[in-house]
Amino acid sequence: MTTGPLVIAAGLLLLTRVNGNGDYLTQVLPAVLVFGFGLAINVAPLTSTALSAAPVEHSGIASAVNNDVARAASLIAVAVLPPLAGITGDIYQHPAALTSGFHKAVLIAAAVAAAGGVLAAATIRNPARGAGRQPRAEPGGEAISGLHCALDAPPLRPEPEPADPGAGPVTSGA
Repeated sequence: MTTGPLVIAAGLLLLTRVNGNGDYLTQVLPAVLVFGFGLAINVAPLTSTALSAAPVEHSGIASAVNNDVARAASLIAVAVLPPLAGITGDIYQHPAALTSGFHKAVLIAAAVAAAGGVLAAATIRNPARGAGRQPRAEPGGEAISGLHCALDAPPLRPEPEPADPGAGPVTSGA
C-alpha cells in the first residue's frame, strides 16, 4: 500500500514529458505503463484490505462502499484538478497553455499520490506473522471452525471426526 501510490506518482511524473508534438512511443506509453503498474499493485491490496475488514455477512455492502468511494474520488479529482491547474473550457484553443495546465495537473496528482504513499508507510502496520485468528462464535455460541458456503453447501474443510462417536465434537485446549 506504500509502493503502489509511489509508482503511480512516478508514472504521473513521467507524463510531464508529454508535449504538444510528442511521440506516443517515447513519451506517453512509458508513463502509462508505469502508471498502470502502480495501479495494479495498489488497487488489489487496497480492495482486499477494505473487504477483509468487514464481516463475511457484510461483504456485499463492503464491496459497494469500496466502489462508491472509488467513483466519488474519481469524480472529485476530475472536478478539482482542472481548476487547480488553470485549465478552462476554452484553453484548448491555446496548445501551449493547455500543455502547461496538463503538466500542472499531473504534478498535483503525483504529489497527492506520493503523499498517500508516505502516509501509508507512516501509518499502516501489518500484524505479526503467525498470529492466527481465533475462530469467531456464531450467534448460538458455537465456534466456526471450517469454511462453508451460505447457500447450503457442505463445508469446504470437513471437521475431523471424533475418536469416540458418542463423545461429541473435538475441542482443543485444557
